[in-house]
Amino acid sequence: MRRSLHVIVTAAIGVGTLGAISSLPLRAAGAEQTALEADHAFIQALGRSDKAAVDPLLDPELIWTDSEGRTQDRTQVLAHLPASTLDDAGSKAYTYDQVVTVRTDSGKLHVLRVWARRPSGWRLLVYHEVKQAETAGGGTPAPPAKECINPCKTVPYQPKNDAEAGVIKSWQALETAVTAGDSKAWAPHFADEFVVIGSGGTDPVTKEGRMAALDKQKQAGTNGAPAGLAPNHTRMFTIGDTVVMNCQTLPHRGKPAHITRVWIKRGGTWQMTASFQTTIQAAAPVPEK
Repeated sequence: MRRSLHVIVTAAIGVGTLGAISSLPLRAAGAEQTALEADHAFIQALGRSDKAAVDPLLDPELIWTDSEGRTQDRTQVLAHLPASTLDDAGSKAYTYDQVVTVRTDSGKLHVLRVWARRPSGWRLLVYHEVKQAETAGGGTPAPPAKECINPCKTVPYQPKNDAEAGVIKSWQALETAVTAGDSKAWAPHFADEFVVIGSGGTDPVTKEGRMAALDKQKQAGTNGAPAGLAPNHTRMFTIGDTVVMNCQTLPHRGKPAHITRVWIKRGGTWQMTASFQTTIQAAAPVPEK
């Protein structure tokens, strides 16, 4: 699995600069360059509200989630093209062979764009916004951890192939570790570059930060049961050794969230590399029990 990180600088978006990623394997560098060119073209076209230019860059399976948690498909997006929220200044990109993820941050607003390499070229598969809180709030914490059924033991989704089955197995193992507050058992299921960004948080959380939080919760005896997977709201896309998972939570209380997770197979293990979680503001909250 080839992986690369490239920070896009506004003043250096040109093809010549992108082509200068000399430290990367030729194939990975070429893939990232072409994907980033497509990403830049998309951002520019969206900023101009140029539907004709945006159209060919969108994947037929596009999933678009805005900062309010409203999710649309390709047809809906093109019918009413959303306003541009960010440019691509300072974006961070990771290449996973046939998938490139691009993350842009501006204050509390974060956008994940997942590009998939198709026979016709790079296409935008996922556009996901998260607006984080300015200050930490009480939120809706999970109930004390007891027996975790969904998702630890079973989920309302039938894997379509071995890759999806492997992702589900890894996810169940990591959520079991969360329930136990076991950061060491949790860690193998995450890539070193992992980041989770959720509406309820104030800042992105890295792998190290999440492990520290689990350790702190275990010491305080405050581990909570993870939210389950809502039935009929999961889509998974297998692209080479990458799986893009799009789903909705089944919360214990409060409003559900729309989540995009990106998984990669590294060293024979399925690892999560990104998790974007947006609370669905229009959803009716689940009452506290």
